[in-house]
Parts: sequence; C-alpha cells; structure tokens
Amino acid sequence: MFSLRALLLSAGALLSISTWAAEAPKTFDNEYRAKLYGFNITVTNRLTKADDGNYHLLFKADSMIGSITEQSHMQWNKAQQTISPLKYTYARRGLGKDRNAELTFDWNGKTVTNNVQKTSWEMDIAQKVQDKLSYQLQMQQDLLNGHKDFEYQIADGGHLKKYKFTTVGEEMLDTPLGKVKTVKIKRSREDNDRVTYAWLAKTGTSCWFAWNKKKKATPTPSISTKRW
Repeated sequence: MFSLRALLLSAGALLSISTWAAEAPKTFDNEYRAKLYGFNITVTNRLTKADDGNYHLLFKADSMIGSITEQSHMQWNKAQQTISPLKYTYARRGLGKDRNAELTFDWNGKTVTNNVQKTSWEMDIAQKVQDKLSYQLQMQQDLLNGHKDFEYQIADGGHLKKYKFTTVGEEMLDTPLGKVKTVKIKRSREDNDRVTYAWLAKTGTSCWFAWNKKKKATPTPSISTKRW
C-alpha cells in the first residue's frame, strides 16, 4: 500500500502568505488535482469561520481507490498570533484498512482525549501543541512574523511528535498558472533519510506545492492547481 498522504503531506495548508491579515486568517475554498502512481487525486482544501469566531479547516484527498478526510476546529488568539486546535478528526477509506481518529483538546485541563478506532485515552499536553492540520496555519503566521526556523509539537496517534522546519530560501516555480514566487521550506526527520520540501506561494491567491524526496535527491514539486 502506498501513502496518499506522503504526496500531499503539506498540501493541506493550501494558502499563501499574502492571504493572512495582521489580525486573523482569511477564509478560502480551493480544489486541486494531483497524480500519484497514475491515479488522479482531487484535493479539496477549505477554511471557514463560524459565528463564534472559531475556524474550521478541511482537507480531503479523493481518488478511485480511496479517500482521506481531515478536519480541524480551532481558535485564533489575536494578541498572541497563535492558533489553538479544539477538535481534530481523521477518516481514511480504502487505501488498505479503514481508519478513524478523533482528538479533543481541553486547554483548561491541558489534556487531549484521543479516540482512535473506538479506543479512547487521555494525554497531557503543553500550551501551543498543534494537530496535524492546525500547525500548518500556525507556520503561515510565524513566517509572517519573520521566523526562519520552526518547531512544533503535534498531537498524533497518542504521542507528541516534534516537527522541525527550516526556511531554505526563495524560489521561482514554473506551474500551470505561470511563474510563482515561493518560499522554500524543508522538513527533515531524525529517524530516516526522507525530507519534505514545501514551496509556499508569496503572492497571488493560495498555493502550496509539496513533495517527499530522499536527502540526496533533487526535490521537484508535483501538485498542479485546478483553480485558485
């Protein structure tokens, strides 16, 4: 079984630096197309704002062999410029065994309740812990605030995992939409030789290209945009 998320790992945060205002994230609604091992994949990425001021981020990758749907409900702290996840859900259909997961964050009690495949347990968390979608929006804001290196604790699978990113520099990409000026970001892992490169669009509307490569290989972005 191959990993659909491996290709689209960073595609879930499909917005550009320019979509952020100083006060709060701007909502968006995008649909993209990608191809993995000959299979067409449709990626839906949507950020909406509820009446109570909280945000809902949806990422869905759908193909003829299966689908992955991730959702994050989160709150925005204007004074601290931070995102705090409230609830995260994951659903995989096809692509091997079906899988469901739900994480509920209690920031007063500093715990997160994990419910994975009908098994539930609690885990202690610290302030600024993110889920697997919300950290991508937090990194957008951190980029705006001038950060070059990023480190986030991610609640994932009953564990706190450390994600480290480094800004490599700026790069001009040739895309179906023409040339796009981007910020190139690298995520490396201590436990293997795989790295993830993400190209974050600096101007225009929303676009994030991503691709996993071995450390010695030349990274090439491979997500084409259906519409912005």
